[in-house]
Amino acid sequence: MKDKFGDAGWQAPRILKALDQSKDVYFDRISQVKAPRWSNGRCAMVGDAAYCPTPMSGMGASLSIVGAYILAGELGRHKNHQDAFEAYEKLMRPFVEDIQNLPPGVPWVAHPKTKLGITLFNAALGIASSRLVKNISKIFGGNAKKDLKERVKLPNYK
Repeated sequence: MKDKFGDAGWQAPRILKALDQSKDVYFDRISQVKAPRWSNGRCAMVGDAAYCPTPMSGMGASLSIVGAYILAGELGRHKNHQDAFEAYEKLMRPFVEDIQNLPPGVPWVAHPKTKLGITLFNAALGIASSRLVKNISKIFGGNAKKDLKERVKLPNYK
């Protein structure tokens, strides 16, 4: 991390030094989990373990809750856990793939690795959060994202 932010200026050298001395801070990459299957034997995964969409999607908690609901419902509906796992994946996989389908470059744009990239990112955030852009987006962006109800059909488990 020092090689990426060592020349970022301002408080970066002080913060990097403090991070070296800290025993309770952990850094990892921003990533997506695209597991080829979500179960093996008698174990099944839900949430970030199965289909972490990245913080860029803003849908991690929703996927976790919907996935847990569907997995529990299918386990209650089927006598055989393998059939329940298959039904869970059949219902969840299209929803997860829809959420994970980020525009090209989103993780890299949102987490720049150079001083210039950080400057451009901060400038873009300033513009995007301006009152003018917010008002324009209200006018033209009302139906940009499908409602959650339209993205996944939740069964009514009894």
